[in-house]
Amino acid sequence: MKKSTKVKILGAFACLFGVAILTGCAQNFCEDIDKAYIAYPYEQGVTVYCNKEDIPEDYQTTDTTTYPLSWQVFDGNDKLWAYIPVNTDGLFTAKKANYLTNTILASAKTNGVKIPTYAYWKRADELVLDHAIELSATVTLQKEDPDNLPTAEAIATKVSEIKASATAESINPFNVPDCVGNEDGVTENYQSILRNYGYWKFTGESDKLFGNWEAMNETIASEFDAAGYNGSALVPNQDFTTLYKNSIASCYNSARSCIATRSRDEGYGHYGESSNWSVPMKTIDWGGAWKKGLLEGLIVYPVAALVDVLSFQFDPALTGWGQIWALVITTLVVRLVVMALTFKGTLDQQKMQAMQPELAKLQAKYPNSKDNKAQAARLSQETMALYKRNKVSMFSPFLMMLIQFPVFMAIWTALSGNAALSSGEVLNLRLSDSLSSVLMNFSGTWYLNTTGWWTALVLFILMGGFQFCAMKLPQWITKAQTRKQVKLTANPTADDNANRMKMVSIVMFVFTLIMGFALPAAMGIYWAIGAIVSMLQTLITQLVIAKRVKKKRERRR
Repeated sequence: MKKSTKVKILGAFACLFGVAILTGCAQNFCEDIDKAYIAYPYEQGVTVYCNKEDIPEDYQTTDTTTYPLSWQVFDGNDKLWAYIPVNTDGLFTAKKANYLTNTILASAKTNGVKIPTYAYWKRADELVLDHAIELSATVTLQKEDPDNLPTAEAIATKVSEIKASATAESINPFNVPDCVGNEDGVTENYQSILRNYGYWKFTGESDKLFGNWEAMNETIASEFDAAGYNGSALVPNQDFTTLYKNSIASCYNSARSCIATRSRDEGYGHYGESSNWSVPMKTIDWGGAWKKGLLEGLIVYPVAALVDVLSFQFDPALTGWGQIWALVITTLVVRLVVMALTFKGTLDQQKMQAMQPELAKLQAKYPNSKDNKAQAARLSQETMALYKRNKVSMFSPFLMMLIQFPVFMAIWTALSGNAALSSGEVLNLRLSDSLSSVLMNFSGTWYLNTTGWWTALVLFILMGGFQFCAMKLPQWITKAQTRKQVKLTANPTADDNANRMKMVSIVMFVFTLIMGFALPAAMGIYWAIGAIVSMLQTLITQLVIAKRVKKKRERRR
């Protein structure tokens, strides 16, 4: 078999291996339970839970037998009441129902899809609250006695206790009954039942998405049938179910920040209509990462875990600046490891740059090698001999790419999927947000940086500038080394090579800008710091090579 054929076969297998690795490591770590956590802040139902005196005057009558405007939530507990705000069009006006009303119901109305009745939404919220309380009771009992599973009787007793003492403060996600959370004086209630367990609505057995929601609809239909109504006509039909699920899925499908190596009472991320909900995430250990794939266990999890450890060490509250320092240190560690793995290839690349003056002399010696086969053959022979004398491998760039590109994809997965980086913000920029989503958002007072617009722009410029300098620095050094060389004749081969190198640099730079624009801000920071490290590495390596060349010349003398 010819050598060229072997190289092609090896190259094909390497490409297939690379594609397989990249496909595996780029997967989303968010599981169904995580998606359920994310979904609930967007669709919290329509019922407002409050104290009796907080019910608006228009809703304080309870004499409507079919649809009471307000009601006592649990018999015997006068501390928890509820009402469902509606407007004259029959649409729900609770602030917690903004997404449901303005997106899901509005779309159903526009497309002629039948909307479930008021009675359905009221009963659905009651079932969600009942099951959230049951989950709360179960978790509380498990914490009290970790060695034994709570019995059904113990859970039922605990549920009764919770219902008897429940208040709006113990139920609601915020300290204000009807709010979106951004209002003055509003604070998160991290211990509330609905904040911690309302996700039940969107999960199910084996954490199946929408399993409980579908079962709940069947239960409500059966209850309506038993009461003498047509249950199937009052609950969501197939068209509404499809629309509802697709709308909710759009809320969590773009989320990637689900790699959590530790639990956190305050939760992670910025979710909901107002992007101010933090949610719990299912923690994953190293063993679980290995089950997802080779690079997930080898690189993704260790990098994410390192970011977590450093972030919590610098700033347990995860306000943002601690994550920046975590990114800086993580980038340095990763770059050092990559440098160790690709040292030979990097050295060969730098040697190639240092050899450019000698290569230029060879190309000047055979100026017509592009059209003259004899000159081309002699140029090729002398070039290979030059590489051999300097112990440089022609395949080093390919081998470096084979290592670096999967590592880059793994780092991208780790940083874009890290839950800790989705919390907090730096100069109003959240590290989990893509630069494109921020820079293309001109809503509100973006010009005052309230959305982090200017922070994202500065980061994008710095990232692009550092990347440009990192890619151009070797060429600038080569140009400085060859500026004294006199070019006596035209050299089409050298010109073609220079044009090709220039085109490759332009393509790589454009690729970097596009990726930096589309990826999370954390990756922009990683690339900016990585570019600085690359420049330092180039300068140091060039100095080392220059000293070696100088010593060789002195020995020859």
